[in-house]
Amino acid sequence: MRELSHPISTGMQVYPGDPDVRLEPALELARDGVDVARLHLGSHTGTHLDAPSHSVAGGRTTGRIALDELVGDALVVHLAGLAPRSTYGLDAFESALAGGLPERVPPIVIVDTGWAARFGSPAALDHPALDADAAAELMRRGLRLLAVDTLSPDPTVAGGTSFPVHEVVLGGDALIVENLTGLDGLPERVRAGFFPLPIDADGAPVRAVAFID
Repeated sequence: MRELSHPISTGMQVYPGDPDVRLEPALELARDGVDVARLHLGSHTGTHLDAPSHSVAGGRTTGRIALDELVGDALVVHLAGLAPRSTYGLDAFESALAGGLPERVPPIVIVDTGWAARFGSPAALDHPALDADAAAELMRRGLRLLAVDTLSPDPTVAGGTSFPVHEVVLGGDALIVENLTGLDGLPERVRAGFFPLPIDADGAPVRAVAFID
């Protein structure tokens, strides 16, 4: 089993405008007999799940997502050499996959842009983005959960209000996971799981894993 999540820590990078992350003592062993931490964070902290309600009025919240939607067979697409702020589409998928992009994809598609190495730095904001038409085609081919190693599958623009890939995927009642890490060397086919905090909200941090020998 391989960990695909960034650890949550005080001051970690968040999407521009999201709540800052703070972990601090609430109770202390020496004083109170137990250690208890107080957590301050947004629902989209670190490696996290976007529920449809994140960007779709009346969309499903995390409390309405079944666990079997979050575990399953995944197609892993390793994209090398993407330029900052570039857009990638189906051509990049076709070139990256040994047999090309299949007509039917597994329910989970994981995209490795290599940008996880930049998480926590200003360069993380300049990540590549998925073309919305490519997202729509992946949905047509069977995608139900899009997972990326970037802050968003859309371009990250402070104060921006346009999220075309979110509109396609979440608007189709599917799911998005953002800020994966540890994707290097994963095979093109793997079983993956994304386990969110059991809250009913627009999103939640997840423990993301790949089930490999």
